[in-house]
Amino acid sequence: MSEAETPLLEVRNLQTHFFTELGVVPSVNGVSFSVKKGETIGIVGESGCGKSVTSLSLLQLISDPGKIVGGEILFNGEDLTRLSNKQMRKIRGNKISMIFQEPLTSLNPVFTIGSQISEAIRLHQNVNKEEAKEKAIVMLKKVGIPRAEKHYYSFPHLLSGGMRQRVMIAIALSCNPQLLIADEPTTALDVTIQAQILLLMKQLSTEYQTSIIIITHDLGLVAEMADRVVVMYAGQIVEQNNVYELFKNPKHPYTKGLLNSIPKIHQLKDQLESIEGNVPIPSQLPAGCKFHPRCAAALEKCRFQDPPLFQAKQGAEVRCWLHQEEVIGV
Repeated sequence: MSEAETPLLEVRNLQTHFFTELGVVPSVNGVSFSVKKGETIGIVGESGCGKSVTSLSLLQLISDPGKIVGGEILFNGEDLTRLSNKQMRKIRGNKISMIFQEPLTSLNPVFTIGSQISEAIRLHQNVNKEEAKEKAIVMLKKVGIPRAEKHYYSFPHLLSGGMRQRVMIAIALSCNPQLLIADEPTTALDVTIQAQILLLMKQLSTEYQTSIIIITHDLGLVAEMADRVVVMYAGQIVEQNNVYELFKNPKHPYTKGLLNSIPKIHQLKDQLESIEGNVPIPSQLPAGCKFHPRCAAALEKCRFQDPPLFQAKQGAEVRCWLHQEEVIGV
């Protein structure tokens, strides 16, 4: 495999469980995917499917009672699950950065935004205070903050939601990370600001050749940004493919349900389609296929046998017995 084909990140059979008084809760159960250099992938699914826990696991940010109990997270060939917290601190914010859902709770309210960007720069780069300040102002300009020199001294509560999200992106990209994880980066932003944030992330990804993982339930955002899509349900990957094939020819009934729930501009409908039922509670997962209680196409064996992730046609990986005959080589 050439250097260009070698994945920047390779997640193998990741398992993250929470140990509670009521028993073990398998929040992430055998997730595997990879991210190439410069690639953007979208991880989608309903709330509670394990998307955010997966992203936090990548940075070893799972706190008690949660724990990674199995699998590997290979970043540049190094297994992050074997690193100490001290070693991980050198990677977080430096080689791998993360944008969290709500910037107001992620930014420290008692420090100026400039000091918070400068702190990230000084923590990972050999620069003095003045050089860090200069780079922080440059980053504020890059993310489209007007009057960057003035706003360097602003506190987070003085900025709008869109401006705060831009500050989070500036912090995340201040050390030129190889991988950026964006957890619901446009939640609670109006449509105009969403478009600006997405355009900004695209431009910065191109400029710095940064790989991006977008965690979202917004399929429109995925269609706009992602090269490949990973669909999660009940802590497992149920389908993954390149974005064009997945939207054109979804294979898993859950993926089809998600896409059918989106309003289409060329179709008039009195009522949007929905997926019956709810995502199961991780501590009370059904036997067999985890989606079968909500699936109109479920077979008898779906109730008792959990399907593996089949390598199907058109490059898809799909966890569904309906596509067993499609398995490559069978």
